[in-house]
Amino acid sequence: MAEKKKKSEPEYIFVEFNTPRKYRWSTGPYVGKMYHEARMNKKLYANQCPKCKKMLWEPQVVCGRCKVETGWKWKELPQRGTVMQYTFIVYPMWDPHYGEKFANPLPNAMIEMDDGTVIRHFLEETDEKKLKEGMRVEAVWKENEEDRGEGTADIKFFRTIDK
Repeated sequence: MAEKKKKSEPEYIFVEFNTPRKYRWSTGPYVGKMYHEARMNKKLYANQCPKCKKMLWEPQVVCGRCKVETGWKWKELPQRGTVMQYTFIVYPMWDPHYGEKFANPLPNAMIEMDDGTVIRHFLEETDEKKLKEGMRVEAVWKENEEDRGEGTADIKFFRTIDK
């Protein structure tokens, strides 16, 4: 009897290459205003629902609660706020813009701005003993205009301030 030939396992060839994913998209007039003001003036803007009067962050065409068009009533958000809650992101996450993993050493926080609008951003303070809910913070912006143009990412982090 002839011996059966063993099927050889397939040979896998791995090719690694890095191609930048350059793309452009339109932010539209609402988010576009937010990006423009952040880049040019180091200011955050939100729009307000005409029915419930809630400030919408990030700016939106339609209020998610009332289902009405928001119109063009804009308000500059304050630069200071109060930390409502915070957490450290320990596990590396995927960056949707670049497709790479990252683990940010800065705590992620929900911050209630002085006008009541809530935004999520990073805190400069990394010492767990100094971090606490209720601490006052203010925005620290990227200095160079060339480095800005990413909306809320133009804010490097929020720094602790005295009450």
